[in-house]
Amino acid sequence: MLCLLSPTPAALAGEQPAGRTVAAILSKLRDAGLEIAWSTRLVPADLLALNEPSGATLIEQAASVLAPFGLGLRDESGLMIVVRRRGPPREPVETSLSPRADPDAIETITVSASRYEIARDSTTSTYALDRQTIESMPDLGDDPIRITHRLPGAAASGASARVHLRGGEQGEVGLILNGQRLFDPFHVRDYQGVFSAIDSRALRGVEVYTGGFPVRYGDRMSGIVLMEPIDARESPRTELGLSVFNTSVLHAGSEGRHRWLGSARRGNLDLVIDPQYGQPSYYDLFAQYDVDITPDMTFTANALYAEDRVSVVLESEPEELERATSRTRNVQVWLGIENRWTERLSSRTLLSLTGYSNRRTATLDDESKMVASVRDDRDVDQVGFRQDWSFRRSDAHMLQWGFRVNVADAAYDYSGRAEYFELKAIYEGQPDSVLRELQAAPSGASYALYFADRRRLSERLVFQWGLRFDDQTYTNLSSDAQLSPRLSLYRGVGERGELRLSWGRYHQSQGIQELQIEDGVDSFWPAQRADHWILGWRQPVGANVALRVEAFHKQMQDVRPRFENLYDPLALAPELEPDRVRLTPGSARATGLELSLSGERGDWNWWASYTLSKTTDRIDGADVVRSWDQRHAVQAGLRWARDGWDFAIAGSAHTGWPATGLELESRGVDDEGEPLLVAVPGPRNAERYPSFRSLDVRLSRRFKVPRGTLMAFVEVSNLTNRRNQCCIDWDLEEGMDGGDVLERSPDYWLPLLPAVGVLWEF
Repeated sequence: MLCLLSPTPAALAGEQPAGRTVAAILSKLRDAGLEIAWSTRLVPADLLALNEPSGATLIEQAASVLAPFGLGLRDESGLMIVVRRRGPPREPVETSLSPRADPDAIETITVSASRYEIARDSTTSTYALDRQTIESMPDLGDDPIRITHRLPGAAASGASARVHLRGGEQGEVGLILNGQRLFDPFHVRDYQGVFSAIDSRALRGVEVYTGGFPVRYGDRMSGIVLMEPIDARESPRTELGLSVFNTSVLHAGSEGRHRWLGSARRGNLDLVIDPQYGQPSYYDLFAQYDVDITPDMTFTANALYAEDRVSVVLESEPEELERATSRTRNVQVWLGIENRWTERLSSRTLLSLTGYSNRRTATLDDESKMVASVRDDRDVDQVGFRQDWSFRRSDAHMLQWGFRVNVADAAYDYSGRAEYFELKAIYEGQPDSVLRELQAAPSGASYALYFADRRRLSERLVFQWGLRFDDQTYTNLSSDAQLSPRLSLYRGVGERGELRLSWGRYHQSQGIQELQIEDGVDSFWPAQRADHWILGWRQPVGANVALRVEAFHKQMQDVRPRFENLYDPLALAPELEPDRVRLTPGSARATGLELSLSGERGDWNWWASYTLSKTTDRIDGADVVRSWDQRHAVQAGLRWARDGWDFAIAGSAHTGWPATGLELESRGVDDEGEPLLVAVPGPRNAERYPSFRSLDVRLSRRFKVPRGTLMAFVEVSNLTNRRNQCCIDWDLEEGMDGGDVLERSPDYWLPLLPAVGVLWEF
């Protein structure tokens, strides 16, 4: 659930860092003969100890140093492994402090507002989401990105895994896995991006910034999603899973200094969907290997592979054929080295390689409406290098800096043609046919530098500032370098309250893979800019309830022109539809207020949030609401777990998204005296669809079997089968007087979707 992180018991007792890091103390104990190993994710190099070791044995001394951070030891054939101590299952939470360290230590205080954490494992002091709880979340396809749909300030249709955060476009959210910014990691990407290519069971945690993120994260305007793989030493296991959505296998293990993780999934939608509606087939593979070269140096190798072979059929009758196919291959490999140079200085270096190809075709053959064809080929090859440094000058002062270089080549080859009939032919200004053939081959580099300075000014006051520089050469734009300053302030209030203020400038360039060539654009736009103002307050209420209030204002400038379909965003070839419009806002703005409340009692956990917001584009001197504007939004959930049973129910409701009307106007008569009719769209987004509501449930039961455990679950999305309207299908019909009239037929987002599955873990 969304709630506050309470301080550790050691912090409440007023204990102060003993001056040495936990890693240094563990190293001394290892030198004294203790066989011990730990992950730098659990015990980072700059984590200060809260107390000196105590106890009669080396094991007791290590345990005494780890205990204040919710860490413990597990014996693996004589080797003591540092692990998180298990606590009661928790829900997704907003956190204010690192779950691993003393809240008084400068490097562990989260100064930025708008940060949430959804973790796979937890201690009682973090209120994080553990493995059992993430399984219980009723989200379609167990997709880790879909979990972000339940955060305050998020806007999503449910059909796509992508999300709008605080009024931004879907492409303004960066996805980072184990330090690497992922390149378009979505399945069925050409048709809403239904699922991400990331296996949630391979993750131990997900952090989400909905705004105000630090300068080390850049080139995104709205949000950052940070995903960390499971620690194989902490969670060695093998899993086999089968559900309506996926068949999966996962294995994590370790031996001495070596750790490995492998996850493979096959999508099952092509097996459960009637072939007359298409065959969406997709696969993904994630692998990771870590080795401690020395006690102070760790090498890691990561690979993510995703492949789609998708066909979608909306109409299969020969006289009304609507069919599209898409083939996508996405290979990403990144190698990293983490160095702990001293107790105060550390670095991380990453080298990455990306190979991406996408082939899309579409055929629409309905002579009563539209005859069209599309061939769209895209290829991208990219090499990246980045390095991040951290230096703790003192217990009250920390510096961070780094740089990134990406060099890429892309190739576009697009051909689209269409002829229009009946209603589609009489849209105002619509030509009888369209022929569009374009090629492009951009190449070049993008660069980034950043520096951040965090200082504790007093016992309860922390200030952070940072500066980021970005530039791109593949755009062929002069003087388009971006400079992004950011400031954040943290203040302890009262006994346990926390107040945060963030201001920052965030730029987003157009990626080399984001050329809008399908809409006839063969050059890149300048970088967009957004200024974030965020004020957040967090306060525990009693022992088991937490309150969070956050206000935000986002002012966007240099907004990139974009293309939208007024009535049917789900079209197979949206760029050729006559309702396609080009929008050229001079600026945009998003403002809002978010309230969150959460609590727990016994076996029950609950959470609820309300968001009041407005997001608009400034077009031709007027404010026009964006197509995903939802003035009021409510999220709520309840979970119960006991004796192997786990039940969760989550609901969401929001104001209907904006809609546009359509009218027929007579523009004289033709040679035969018949009226010449023109279809004229009304004021864009001046109307609203009915409100959106969805109720999702999940029930699971875990059984012990001769080897391991077996978990079975049933899940239902949109339990009430609510018809949430998404689109309008317009047709010409003969009226009572024999003339043509418009017929309006609504289309809908996802209906009731049941799913069942089993998971064997051993």
